[in-house]
Amino acid sequence: MMELTAPNADDYEFLDAGNGQRLERWGAYILARPAAAAIWKKEKPELWERADGVFERQRDGNGRWRMNRPLPAAWSIQWRGLQFRIKPTGFGHVGLFPEHACHWDWVESQIRVQSAPCRILHLFAYTGAMSLHAAQAGATVCHVDAVADINEWARENSRASHLEAAPIRWITDDAQKFAAREIRRQRFYEGLIFDPPSYGNGPNCEKWILDEHLVPFLNLLPRLAADPPRFVLFTCHTLGFSPVLMKNLMAPWIKRFGGKLEYGTMLLSAHPEASPLPSGFFARWSQST
Repeated sequence: MMELTAPNADDYEFLDAGNGQRLERWGAYILARPAAAAIWKKEKPELWERADGVFERQRDGNGRWRMNRPLPAAWSIQWRGLQFRIKPTGFGHVGLFPEHACHWDWVESQIRVQSAPCRILHLFAYTGAMSLHAAQAGATVCHVDAVADINEWARENSRASHLEAAPIRWITDDAQKFAAREIRRQRFYEGLIFDPPSYGNGPNCEKWILDEHLVPFLNLLPRLAADPPRFVLFTCHTLGFSPVLMKNLMAPWIKRFGGKLEYGTMLLSAHPEASPLPSGFFARWSQST
């Protein structure tokens, strides 16, 4: 079992967490957002007074941003040579999951471990950070998300990162339906990446409920694997999951293909003395040991 801590960057900094919130610097602006796992007290309360924007949950379960000073509707940050558009949304997200940065090097290494072409299917792909890193490392990527506006956001990131000509297919579709069609088309992939949400809707009002749909979805994925596959990265942010559960869900890959399975918790950390913030779980399988 592993704990992987995402690094800070020039334009991103995890500052503190506590009382159900997380405090982060995104370029020139500091934002406070919900973090259900942060049930301890804030360790640096003085920093929270500098927050430029605070996402506040309402009694009806919705939320809104309270801006303490005027902020642009969107702005760009640079991370590892790529540009990402940051935009506070009505869900409390801003367009990037910084905890996933702990996997960027690993995905790139799996792509480069062989000189042969690497085709990647990236499902629930959001605004494309992992797709762009994979394409930059030399992979051909099929990027699938159910929301057209999110896919356009991802394409904005590709243009800002000068990767608009990279071999990425941008697909707006329901992940389960698309995976089933790819099986029928006999299209196979050396790498699979997926980050399923707790709940979601497809472009034609398809329902995604993790507890109901995850296992059937996972059963489809080995049928999409090339011969041989190279790697799989499975991440999840749903409360109630655990590293061992992620390991159990990925066990069929070891039984069928051998290789190596790593699993654990993704963390954000301000500095060595601070309490790290658990930010989801992962399981990643690779053919190379």
